Amino acid sequence: MSDSNGVLNEITKDYKLLHEKNKVILTFSQFLELVETDPKQYIRNSWQYILDAIDHFGSSTANQQLRYKIFDIGTEDGVSIISGEPAQSEIYSILKSFHHSLHGSKLILLHGPNGSAKSSTVETISNGLQLYSHEDHGAMYKFSWIFPTDKEATPQGQGESSKIGFGQSIEDKGDPFKSYALLEDHKISSKIVSEFKENPLFLIPMPYREKLLRDWISKKENIAPEKVELPPHILENGLSKRNHQIFNNLLNAYSGDFSKVCKHIQIERFYFSKQYRIGISTVEPQMSIDAHEKQLTLDKNYSSLPAVLHTISFFQSGGELIEANRGLLEFSDLLKRPLESFKYLLTTIEKSSINLVSGTAHLDITFFATTNEKHLDSFKTIPDFSSFKGRMEFVTVPYLLLPSLEEKIYTSDYNSIQKNKKISPHALSSISYWAVMTRLKQPDSECYSNDAKALVTKLDPYSKVLLYEGHPLQPMFTIEEQATLQEVRDQLWAESEGMVVYEGRFGASPREVRSLLHRCANNKKNVTVTPVEIFEELERLTKDRTVYEFLQFEPRAQYHDASLFIKILKERFVKIFESEILDSMAMADEQEYSNLLIRYIDHVVAEIKNEKILDPTSNSYHPPSQTLMGDVEKILEIKKDIVEHRRSLLSRIAAYRLENPEKSIVVSDVFYDYLAKIKKHFYQEKQAVIDRIYQVMLTVAKNELHGLDDQDIEIAKSTFTALERKYHYDFDSAVTCLKFLVNYTKNTSEPSFFTPKNQ
Repeated sequence: MSDSNGVLNEITKDYKLLHEKNKVILTFSQFLELVETDPKQYIRNSWQYILDAIDHFGSSTANQQLRYKIFDIGTEDGVSIISGEPAQSEIYSILKSFHHSLHGSKLILLHGPNGSAKSSTVETISNGLQLYSHEDHGAMYKFSWIFPTDKEATPQGQGESSKIGFGQSIEDKGDPFKSYALLEDHKISSKIVSEFKENPLFLIPMPYREKLLRDWISKKENIAPEKVELPPHILENGLSKRNHQIFNNLLNAYSGDFSKVCKHIQIERFYFSKQYRIGISTVEPQMSIDAHEKQLTLDKNYSSLPAVLHTISFFQSGGELIEANRGLLEFSDLLKRPLESFKYLLTTIEKSSINLVSGTAHLDITFFATTNEKHLDSFKTIPDFSSFKGRMEFVTVPYLLLPSLEEKIYTSDYNSIQKNKKISPHALSSISYWAVMTRLKQPDSECYSNDAKALVTKLDPYSKVLLYEGHPLQPMFTIEEQATLQEVRDQLWAESEGMVVYEGRFGASPREVRSLLHRCANNKKNVTVTPVEIFEELERLTKDRTVYEFLQFEPRAQYHDASLFIKILKERFVKIFESEILDSMAMADEQEYSNLLIRYIDHVVAEIKNEKILDPTSNSYHPPSQTLMGDVEKILEIKKDIVEHRRSLLSRIAAYRLENPEKSIVVSDVFYDYLAKIKKHFYQEKQAVIDRIYQVMLTVAKNELHGLDDQDIEIAKSTFTALERKYHYDFDSAVTCLKFLVNYTKNTSEPSFFTPKNQ
């Protein structure tokens, strides 16, 4: 018990210190002292607060685009937004534009295909607001009305009580500004909380409010008061009808003594919370979009109010609009509702007010909404769309078009599956490539110059993905052709922006990919999850074209052909795994290939420059070896003029240096395709040995060692070990992938022994 008491005492101590540090409960006078130190912090409206929250977390550069770090924080579930910088920057720009229009008068509508992170984007902003509201610069305050008990309000010894809250207690004598805000609960008779969470500054009547703020800001910024720009909302009558009536009734009862009215004001810091719907609220499609009031008559808290307030008809306000005031309100899948159900909403947004039973209420909310493209298309056909359009800001949120980013979406799924079942290398990569390829559009070659037109026409979905990723495009395109395509990459990326059918509007949804991954993992037949199981599951998915819309598109020049993409990715995986397993066999030192290539390039450069080569053995200079160069060129299968070819090598080095001025020349990077051909040549000579080791590895996997050569067994076991150590294949995954490789190569004329760099 003593230990638990100690823990409770420690918690109590910490909470008291935190309560004081965060200035949770203040008198009105203390609040004004805070405002004077940094006036602009306390006159922000909702959209300015969101902008400040985004700025608070900072920004960085990602994919050559500005990225706001608030989206790295992620949702409350810890899921960060992968990419999406264009949409995020558009949201930021729209919020900025509200400043120039004097108030946020439009609904920010995020539209895109299902599963493109529209709601997650809004949720991430909401999560950022919650975190920011706990920071000093993110402090937000509301107010309540406090009325003390008769005992507190009346000097002891008097025979007759004065009206509650209007007498003067002994401890108040000599201090007309002594506030009831800090009274203990048992000394408070009634407390009226404002559901709208209005800014306490609205309690200062105009024009005094404007003068105070101008004076404080001019002093802080060292400018003349008349040059101070105040946001229009802070100069309005921002009090709800109930608070306005309480204020006026108290002021009249105190004969205009404003200081006595202030005694009843308790300032309270509040923190944004989506869970408790404080400043953040979400309206689901099945919910009504509304605010409501109900009259209060029997509430004990109100019945004990001073008689001077009994003339007020008290209403309790509620609903999503009230909960979200001073913050953010999201309408999830807005356009799934009947038009009439949200028609009045846009007027509410435009006027920043709503009509209630008791009167018109001022609102300070930044409105977001989400919808999918199908519903937006239907919405655009209604006669009233033009009037709606003028009150909305549209933000496109497409699917991702880079497999490297798509793969990051499934990090949490990967971690979850890995707890019970191994996922091999390239499983997530394979499914990510497939998903992205289903989203691509065939380029319009007429949009490009004559130099690029034919190349763009030749660009198939897989090559287009590689181009977007910045990966090499050989052997389909020459180095020169690849350079031309790199020049128009950005144009290709932006070709369909602003169109109704934009790239990234259609295709496999991350939700579908996520489901497919978990189906693979939950399939009891699968010991592990490798690309092989992914391919099988994808083949099942593509059989029924009626289930998914993207499967119903007619293939055109390989685009929209989801089944073909599986075949392409099978070949891709075979090349990758083949390279990894051959490297794991250690039949030759990897450095030998690089050394041969380096020697070849050195001799070619020396010949072109009419120089000699240093022979390290004799420490003397000799002319470049024609034999060495000729042998390597046979391996490389050079068919064009040899002199022209050799000169092109220098041009390639020069181009690399131009594109990478800060990097040292690494021959294996610049001539990765030549290195791959040298490897391929070597392995072709060892074809019989490699095939035998494959079979030995499969036999060892069955633990059937009888009749096998001891040396072959050792090579097989060491290959499995190297696959795990160097490439992270567990034993079962390695066996599954090897079976797939062997079966696949049976149906081809020859194994490729080649994988393009970075693919």
